[in-house]
Amino acid sequence: IATAGVLVCTCPAVAGCGTTATGARREVPAQPATMKTPPTAAPAIAADPAALAVMVRKDTGVSEDVREDLTPCGGDRYPMDTDAGDLTEGDGPDLVVNVTTCGDGLGIASYVYRMINGKYLNVFADERPPVYASVDDGRLQIVHEVYRTDDPVAYPTGEEAVTYVWRANRFVQVARTFSDFDAKT
Repeated sequence: IATAGVLVCTCPAVAGCGTTATGARREVPAQPATMKTPPTAAPAIAADPAALAVMVRKDTGVSEDVREDLTPCGGDRYPMDTDAGDLTEGDGPDLVVNVTTCGDGLGIASYVYRMINGKYLNVFADERPPVYASVDDGRLQIVHEVYRTDDPVAYPTGEEAVTYVWRANRFVQVARTFSDFDAKT
């Protein structure tokens, strides 16, 4: 079963050690080739699936269907995936929550929570499945799989990716791309 997702790999580049021209070798500590902002640590609630589920279920910005269906898949495993980052310049790291199906992990809704005065408030919702949200270099990335009427769930026609940035207390779309899976390369 196909799911939309984004895998991000951050690999630091390191410059080599140098020598001086005086004949004596002098070791110099390796320096990063580029200085990147370290990834934002996920908030504590992201590591507590039950507390995260309670937060989403209490959120009136979440549709009633999603709130009612957000139950454990077995044990204490909830059908959610989270990402954290600095998207909105709030009081702490922003939290991206993807609610999925239990069986195949298909994204049914994505939300962004901004921390204001120590509490997370919903500032973005996309409840058009299949959907998956992530933090990409300080921007919100939303991916939707696209299907023709005769496409099986495992084989979408393509995917649409929309990039948003936070401006004037709201998310504003800055880019949109479509990847056609049937196109010849």
